[in-house]
Amino acid sequence: MTLNYLRELIENYYITLILLAGLVIILIANRHNKIEGAKFFRALTALAFVLTLFENLEKWCDAYNKPVWILYFKAAVCYCVQPLLIIMQLYLIAPIKRKKLLLIPYAVEVAVVIADLFGLNNIYGYGAEHNFVSGKLHVLPALVLCFYMILLMYYSLRFIHQKEYAKGMIVVFVSFSSMTTTLLEYRGIITGHTTEIAVIEIMIYYFYLAAVSYNTNQRDLYESRIELEQERNKLLVAQIQPHFIFNSLVTIQSLCYTDGEAAADYIDIFGDYLRANIDSLSSDEPISFESELEHINRYVTLEKAGTEVDFTIVYELHIRDFKIPPLTVQPIVENAIKYGALSRRDGSGVVKIKTEEQDGSIIITVTDNGAGTNAALTSKQKEHRSVGIENARQRLALQCGGTLDVDISDNGAKAVITLPQNTKSEDS
Repeated sequence: MTLNYLRELIENYYITLILLAGLVIILIANRHNKIEGAKFFRALTALAFVLTLFENLEKWCDAYNKPVWILYFKAAVCYCVQPLLIIMQLYLIAPIKRKKLLLIPYAVEVAVVIADLFGLNNIYGYGAEHNFVSGKLHVLPALVLCFYMILLMYYSLRFIHQKEYAKGMIVVFVSFSSMTTTLLEYRGIITGHTTEIAVIEIMIYYFYLAAVSYNTNQRDLYESRIELEQERNKLLVAQIQPHFIFNSLVTIQSLCYTDGEAAADYIDIFGDYLRANIDSLSSDEPISFESELEHINRYVTLEKAGTEVDFTIVYELHIRDFKIPPLTVQPIVENAIKYGALSRRDGSGVVKIKTEEQDGSIIITVTDNGAGTNAALTSKQKEHRSVGIENARQRLALQCGGTLDVDISDNGAKAVITLPQNTKSEDS
């Protein structure tokens, strides 16, 4: 019996089943994509499949002379499911606020349809020979369907009026094809195409929303790239303060009049310093700690040449052969000099850089003996200080899984960088 039903189902609804299978595959393939109304599409696909199964029952019952109660059950399910297809499309397409009120005509139809299961024959009935008998309210399902289709058409025209032409034309097609199919089925001109048309409409609107989602993602990606580029430019400006560049250039200019060779040396140092800062913005590869030390030394040389207050750099390097993301230690040293060592106007400012191995990790510690507190800093100085620290922290986390902790007290500031052991160079 089951095999006979399946054979009849395939023979009568082969195209519909293929379309449904294709729609299911598309939904599964795109399940991770955030397409608007995905839950409605899954519900619509399930309803269309149920409608296909039950529409075939009538031909199967006629062919094999099955009990008439199966036809009553089939009619009740089909009368309840067909309007749901249009209602679900309305929920998906139209911005309806009072969705519960929208269900009133459908609820009336469902109540009358269920009552007919007990032989009232208000909408439908069946004779002993499986012949369909129309009830006095047989036009009710058609009127309910037309009500929801008119709503679909109304919203389609509304979309066009609001200059949403693409969406409006899609909804016009959906509503027009639904109304035409219902009318032709009701007049007996065509039979068995309601579900096929519904599945085609579902697929067309799904492809439309998928295209909208793709365009939105592409636009968001483009905007995020622009935003990333702007953030990188801001970062470059934050890392290389304009007044530091100005001071360095003024120092080089003055040296041009007194010591040409020294001026040439400082130009080389300044050029290498700028190049290292710019290269770090696009670099995802770690560099040797020795290279970072060279960059620190360039900065210290330029800073000492451009300021009247002296300071001392102390190195206590117990380990040197390891790799580190570029421009991570230098901003910490820069902060320690600018906001720590230089706060001691008598030239007693000290910045200490220490490296060591500890508990299987590489520890880099930068300390200063400045005032430590942020209270005396301007808002721009505070912003530059925090940007340098946060940038270094992100580079460490993303490129090597390292961490950065900063402690500021009245006795100065202490920054501790912790690197995993695998950042050691292969040579070591």
